[in-house]
Amino acid sequence: MAKAIRLTVFDVSGFFAIFRKHHTTTSTLSYSFPPRTTVLGLLAAILGYERDSYYSIFSPELCRVAVQVKSPVRHMTNTVNYLMTDGKTPNIKMLRGLKGRMPVHVDVLLSGQNAPSQLSYRIFFNHNNEDIQNELTKRLAQGKFAYPPYLGTANNLADIRYIGLAEAEVYKPEGEIEISTVLRSSALVTLNYLGGTRILIEELVPTSFDEDRRPGKTETYIYEAEGRAFKAMVNCEVFSCEVDGGRVVGVFL
Repeated sequence: MAKAIRLTVFDVSGFFAIFRKHHTTTSTLSYSFPPRTTVLGLLAAILGYERDSYYSIFSPELCRVAVQVKSPVRHMTNTVNYLMTDGKTPNIKMLRGLKGRMPVHVDVLLSGQNAPSQLSYRIFFNHNNEDIQNELTKRLAQGKFAYPPYLGTANNLADIRYIGLAEAEVYKPEGEIEISTVLRSSALVTLNYLGGTRILIEELVPTSFDEDRRPGKTETYIYEAEGRAFKAMVNCEVFSCEVDGGRVVGVFL
C-alpha cells in the first residue's frame, strides 16, 4: 500500500568536488557522488548545526535522503604538497614549507566532456520532524544558509538551486521500473540497460557515522555513468514524484 510523504528537492552544483573515500590513507580518492553522510553534512551547514552535533538528528531512522546524478562525472588526479607540521604549532618556516612537504595525490571531480561546465546533483530529503524539514525548506527557498555550502571540501564552493516541495508516493513496486537515483546494490534484483551502450558504476559507501565520526554500516551503490535513468527490478520501497515537469522514481540511500 502506498504512503504519502513530502520531499524537499534541490540541486547542488559546482565546478569541482571531492567526496573523500573513507578507507583511503595516503591518497585522497573520491566517490563520484556525494554519500549520504556528505549530504547530511551539507544540510547541517545550511541549518547551522555545529560539527559532530547532528548525527543522531539525521539518523537513518529519522530522515531519508536520495541522490540523483544530473551530469556526467570525470576524475582528474593532481599532486598537492601538504605542509609537514608534525603536530606542533605552525610557525612561519612551517607555513612556507621550509620544514618539509608531503606530496599527496588528490582525486578531483569535474563535469564530463561535452557536458555542462558544472557538476550537478539533485537531492531529495524527508525528515520525520516537520519543523526540521520546514526550516531547511525555508532556508533553501530564501537562499539563506548558516554556513556556505560546498561539495565535499571547503574550497569547492557550491551553488544551490531550490526546486520545491514534492508530494511523493512511497511503495513497493512490482516488475521493472526506471530508476533515476543512486541505487543500493542489495536492493537490485535484475537490470535492463534500455538498449545501447550503458555503463553502471559501483561504489562502496558508508551510510552513517557514529558520535566519534567512525563509519557505520557500508553499502554498495550503483549509478549510470552519464546520469541517465536505468530500468531495474528492486526488492525495496521506492518513491515517485513530479519534479520539473517530469516524473522521477528513486530509492533512498
